[in-house]
Amino acid sequence: MQTATANPIVRKIWWITLIVQSLIGFTNGMYLYTYGPYFYEKFGTAVEPGYAILLMTILLGLRQGILALLEVPTGALADTIGRVNVVIISWIARLVFFSSLAAIWFCTSVAAAFAWGVIASIAFALSYALFNGAFSAWCVETLKEKAPEVNYGWLSSRFFSYRAAAEIIGGLLAICLYLKGLPYWGFLIAALASFAGLNYVMGSMEETSSLSFLNIRQVQISAITRRIGEIIGKSVQVCKQTKVLFWLILSYGAFMFLLNLVGYLWPVYLKAKFGNLETFGRDWILIMITTQLLMVASSRFLAWLNGRWTKTGGVKAHLNGFRKIFFWFTLLSACSILLLSADTAFHFMDKYIFPLAVILLVMSFGFIGPAFETLVNAYIPAESAQYRSTIMSAGSMLRSFLILLFAIPSGGSSGETTPIGWAIPATMLLVACITANHFMRRKK
Repeated sequence: MQTATANPIVRKIWWITLIVQSLIGFTNGMYLYTYGPYFYEKFGTAVEPGYAILLMTILLGLRQGILALLEVPTGALADTIGRVNVVIISWIARLVFFSSLAAIWFCTSVAAAFAWGVIASIAFALSYALFNGAFSAWCVETLKEKAPEVNYGWLSSRFFSYRAAAEIIGGLLAICLYLKGLPYWGFLIAALASFAGLNYVMGSMEETSSLSFLNIRQVQISAITRRIGEIIGKSVQVCKQTKVLFWLILSYGAFMFLLNLVGYLWPVYLKAKFGNLETFGRDWILIMITTQLLMVASSRFLAWLNGRWTKTGGVKAHLNGFRKIFFWFTLLSACSILLLSADTAFHFMDKYIFPLAVILLVMSFGFIGPAFETLVNAYIPAESAQYRSTIMSAGSMLRSFLILLFAIPSGGSSGETTPIGWAIPATMLLVACITANHFMRRKK
């Protein structure tokens, strides 16, 4: 890191990435661990628990359905009007998302709370779809243009760790506010942080000059739409012609489906099963902090491994190492959740399998996230760089389609039995990661 950041241009890119991803991590922490119980409590006070879970999974399915429709078009939009413009719009949507979550607290009926939940779901989908792919593509192209000697794996493995560390701070603050009966304050704080992020990216990020984009102020909507259609078509051709890209993207989509579902529902399971115990608040905080600390450690360890691989074996060893990391940790994630699902159904193991499985899954994201971004960028042909945002968005699009189709059956019938349904995305991940590893081994 010291050698790379000796270059002032790389140092500037690093600071932009660090601040943006830290704000993303902090605001993620402000909702990830509390908005599931937040919805469950708000709906559960007026309807039976099974119906409350149904309303929650409907909102999750709506959010992911919109994401499924937007992921690739927004990636293409970033490739059309510029990555910086799209990142700015994403922060505006993030601000609306947190403001809508805060408004739910003051609703006096389930219908009103559900309506604000719909607005929040739409805003989240817009924010995530616009940011995902666009910011990573900006980092990749800026490094290629300004500092081609620095590989993207160096950057991604580091910012993942700092984002996870910031998520711990946000998560701890959000849980403490929730336990004190003030969850809406966490969402208001996240809205202010989103406003700060919006102002920062507007003042610090500059578009790369090596790629050409349409001028958002001068071009007509019809021209943008036509360009987006052309880019989506080209991106589909790239993925179709490169099978390893398709299966790698499918594996990541299945993993993110599993991670999103478990992240949404594990606090609900904990509250439903152990909410009356004196240790409930302590256990909630302990699981959250442990998962995030291990995610920080895993991404930092990956950064160390990346430096070692690159130094000893060059690009080939670097990519082969990331392939192994991606395969083994997706496999570990799938198997741990399948074991938890079986234990919830048949009760053949100790209760500690629940926190262990959740911790292993979240920790694995510290390896899988940067490994995926590094691998998918490596497999995208150089002549297809203009479509990078669109191709990278495809993984999230597949994740969203999977959640849209399987969110309700994967959610379970109640808070106490919800891990049984998690076997559906875990099985998908198991099949996809084994197939993806087969094609990556052939492609190496």
